[in-house]
Amino acid sequence: MVLEAHLQQAVLLKKVVDAMKDLCNHFIMVLEAHLQQVQSMDSSHVALVALLLRESAFSEFKCDRAASLGMNVDSLGKIFKMCGPNDSLKLRWQNDADTVSFQCESGEDDRIADFDLKLMQIESEHMEIPEQQYKVVARLPSSEFQKVCRDLKEFGETMQIQASKEGIRFSVQGDIGTGNVMMKPRESEKPEEKVTLTVHESVTATFALRYLVTFSKAAPLCSTVELGLGPDSPLSVKYELENADNGFMQFYLAPKIDE
Repeated sequence: MVLEAHLQQAVLLKKVVDAMKDLCNHFIMVLEAHLQQVQSMDSSHVALVALLLRESAFSEFKCDRAASLGMNVDSLGKIFKMCGPNDSLKLRWQNDADTVSFQCESGEDDRIADFDLKLMQIESEHMEIPEQQYKVVARLPSSEFQKVCRDLKEFGETMQIQASKEGIRFSVQGDIGTGNVMMKPRESEKPEEKVTLTVHESVTATFALRYLVTFSKAAPLCSTVELGLGPDSPLSVKYELENADNGFMQFYLAPKIDE
């Protein structure tokens, strides 16, 4: 057995798959001794999603050697529909097998559902994403980020994000007019209600709004989201998997260049 992993909360991976399914059809899961990484790019090569699941997210994690497994996102979504909200999940893969096995187990009513998923041959490089030093890092409630993206998509297709020490402004210009939402830094006793900005220099950048709406669907993963902005660099949208010890899910989006 090359991989044997037991996740106490199958719902964690279900939320991850739900957040990916509008963006990409398949992904590659890279197994290493202490972690699982997942990477995928959307078909237009504008957006990239990366996931890191640390060993500490699992109650058991055994991986004998590094391997890359290609999986279909829609099929995974169907498997996770079999999982109840409190189910645990066992993942097993044997050396060079062409299927990976998923087993959902409920704690109280002794129901076990299992499924063998056929692996895909995906010709794709595992991209090393360089560590970015963002000029602006903003942390805000993920529910508010989701609301801004949903509200503004009614006005146009492109969102401009301006970030300065005063706050972060989301703007959309469309046929019917212009919409803006400004979020200023604010303190709160509850970390999930805070808005914090670290600004080394002010940044203004423009992005395709439909991708941001898709990224914001990952809000159930974590109560806060971290945005990383820099001039001429991709936007980073990062969610911890409930907490930083489990790992994170991170989306990257190339800026729109004015024609």
